[in-house]
Amino acid sequence: MTSLLGTPKEPYQALPIEDVAALLSSDLEEGLSDREALERARRFGPNILEKEFRAPWLLTLIGQFKSPFVLLLLAASAVTTVIGDYKGSLFILAAVIVNAGLGYYQEHKAERALAELKTYLRQRARVIRDGREREIDATELVPGDLIRLAQGDRVPADARLVFVNDLQADEAVLTGEALPSGKTTEAGAADAGLGDQRSMAFAGTLITQGVGTALVCRTGAMTELGKIAELVGGTENEETPLQAAVRAFSLRASLALGVVTLLIFLAGIYAGEPLAAMFVTAVAIAVSAVPEGLPIAMTVILAIGVQRMARRKGVVRRLAAAEALGSADVILTDKTGTLTTARMEIGALIPEPGTDESGLLRLALENANVLVENPSDPPEEWRIDGRIIEASLVRSAALRGVDVSALIAAREVKEALPFNAVNKFSASVVKEGDRRQLVFVGAPDILLARSALNASERARLLERINTEAGAGALVLGIASRELGAGEEVSFKDIVPAELSFLGLVTLHDPIRPNVPAALALVEEAGIRVVLVTGDHRGTAVSVARAAGMRISGDGVLDAVELRNLSDAELALRLPTLEVVARVSPLDKMRIVKAFQAAGKSVAMTGDGVNDAPGIRQADIGIAMGSGTAVARDVADLVLLDDNFETIAAAVEEGRRIRGNLRKTLVYLLSDTANELFLIGGALLAGLVIPLTALQILWVNFFSDSFPAIAFAFEKEKDAGMRPAQGRGALFDPLMSFLILFIGIATSAFLFILYWGLLAAGYPGDIVRTFIFASFASYTLFSAFALRSLTKSVLTYPFFGNPAMLAGVGFGLALVFLGLYVPFLQGILDTVPLPLPWLIGVLGVALLNITAIELAKWVFRSRMAR
Repeated sequence: MTSLLGTPKEPYQALPIEDVAALLSSDLEEGLSDREALERARRFGPNILEKEFRAPWLLTLIGQFKSPFVLLLLAASAVTTVIGDYKGSLFILAAVIVNAGLGYYQEHKAERALAELKTYLRQRARVIRDGREREIDATELVPGDLIRLAQGDRVPADARLVFVNDLQADEAVLTGEALPSGKTTEAGAADAGLGDQRSMAFAGTLITQGVGTALVCRTGAMTELGKIAELVGGTENEETPLQAAVRAFSLRASLALGVVTLLIFLAGIYAGEPLAAMFVTAVAIAVSAVPEGLPIAMTVILAIGVQRMARRKGVVRRLAAAEALGSADVILTDKTGTLTTARMEIGALIPEPGTDESGLLRLALENANVLVENPSDPPEEWRIDGRIIEASLVRSAALRGVDVSALIAAREVKEALPFNAVNKFSASVVKEGDRRQLVFVGAPDILLARSALNASERARLLERINTEAGAGALVLGIASRELGAGEEVSFKDIVPAELSFLGLVTLHDPIRPNVPAALALVEEAGIRVVLVTGDHRGTAVSVARAAGMRISGDGVLDAVELRNLSDAELALRLPTLEVVARVSPLDKMRIVKAFQAAGKSVAMTGDGVNDAPGIRQADIGIAMGSGTAVARDVADLVLLDDNFETIAAAVEEGRRIRGNLRKTLVYLLSDTANELFLIGGALLAGLVIPLTALQILWVNFFSDSFPAIAFAFEKEKDAGMRPAQGRGALFDPLMSFLILFIGIATSAFLFILYWGLLAAGYPGDIVRTFIFASFASYTLFSAFALRSLTKSVLTYPFFGNPAMLAGVGFGLALVFLGLYVPFLQGILDTVPLPLPWLIGVLGVALLNITAIELAKWVFRSRMAR
């Protein structure tokens, strides 16, 4: 049929079986011929997912050099090499290499998402061709093939069911639903979501019960699993808010630096300075303005934060993403496995008069035909073979203290009828002494209709059933009938009547114990939480409320409503959005993009294959450690304990990382302003430049780097859960004010001091060494005052950060080595300073701390007004 290539998007679930067979030019009895299958294999290709290109390790390493600051350093290194300053060039290269090495160490693991997706299609399949059933490699399947499905099979392609017998499929990998989906051959709605397409079997899902026959209608990349693979492979990881803020700042700083350097260079030439000398001076200014220690300090701060997150059960797979949660505005969370345990448990036992809870539970277990492989282990660790519902009943009963093993051993089941989709109940004949009882467990409405209850009693129970089902629970009915002496039971054509209806048992996927407190903590931090799930609307709302989310009428959408909204209409709904149900992977990506378009920094959680595209699209993707490897491999953060509470901990750590980065930036960039004013002022005043390029490198890269790195260990108590400043808002008014105030005040003072000392006739080499020592030392001491950008240094323990003490101490040692070791004196152009000059160095440091405290006080006073 020539239209075959155009059929993958047909709503097969909504078409009668005969129409599907006609569209696919296939026979419902004979299947395809071998010749036709071969022809279609050439047209459609193999039933596999395309392999994603993976960058080799060398390109990953080269990617570490993309930072604008690193590029600036490389340019400075090249210039210093050209002018013969090989020592300075090596110093700069050392900074670059250390930074790149640390970054590569954290990010060297290649993406394996598509490779994992491929494993869902790597299998054998039973197919009917030319009227004969055979087993082939699933990669050879083509549209139109007639395949057999049975319990334990993983579905090899998307297929329209043409025959089912009690067929159920676990579709959690695509929909996130905890319970298997019952299958039918009846056509459904054309606009039904994946979870509601009961006449379809989807590639990658697992047959948990029954048998069936189906016509393959989509293979390879055209399957629902293949569409997810395409979304995962085609979605680019956008830069984190931190990366965007640093990149924007670097570009602005580079432009300003270029303009200032050019102006000073031209001013020097105009004043008659030699061209070569002014070129060296311009390089010195450029080097002075680049905070060489910033890349390595940022990398170490992020790495330390990553280690802290790991200790709190959150593994960060991408270094720059460690800070991203600190700027998150919205968390889009999955339901199953994230907020809930992904394991059905008994919710309520609702016995009728004359029956107690324990008796009702015992009867519910009578029909449980399961095998516990490890009964000596705790019930939560049991491996149970059997129907999911029956396994859930057994495990949940054991968790409630019931001795299930003894109960199973004591019962005497004479005959049994397993649950099937036709009867919608299971039945068994249980013998206790001379008493024989027929026990039924199944759909409560079916059992009620055949019970001895009157109309009003049935109406009362039906209302309770609807209430429980509307809240997302699976409701089972329990009924029985006493058998008379010698009464025979035939399960071939059983039609129970006049049953004694004994009560209801509800099953639900329970909320993780720590989720409500974790949600409250995250919301307290100013982050919205929106539940986005493939499950039904009622279930989603019920779970959201149980987790502590406040749900209003207009805050809930389902997939059909979502798809009917334009992008502009969706943007208007975002501020009130709380729950979105029955979503597909594409829907999840659309929601993520809508929040991002509104300027929000988005985190998304999930554990299934269906979550992978949204996880990758989000600013930070969060996967459950027990989830699919596909979700883990595209995530930035993996929660080892599957606990939403760990997200709250990660938010706290992310904001602490963000706060420490801000302190580091103020610390290093205020130094940059000092250097520009000092060197530029000296040139304008016609004085000898007070700092050489190598001295600047010595301070920026070696001396100052250790206190900058020590900020990684700062744990300001009230900073962790402060609301973020907005997406990418790294440089706020406080930071800008501190950088300019500190830089201008201290550099002006130091320049006046330099000018005054030279004018007073002190030796130039002593004065320049004094300026070098003062510049290096006061920046070191200023680290103590910048441990908090808002509080006074007098309000927190001065020695509360041992790493800072060590960093400042090591930096001071390097300064003194530069002053008194002859070898370093020759490199740095310094001379030994007498004791009175050293006391002056200490005085300058104390004045600088005073200036910082004054700046913080001025800003606090302005904000108070």
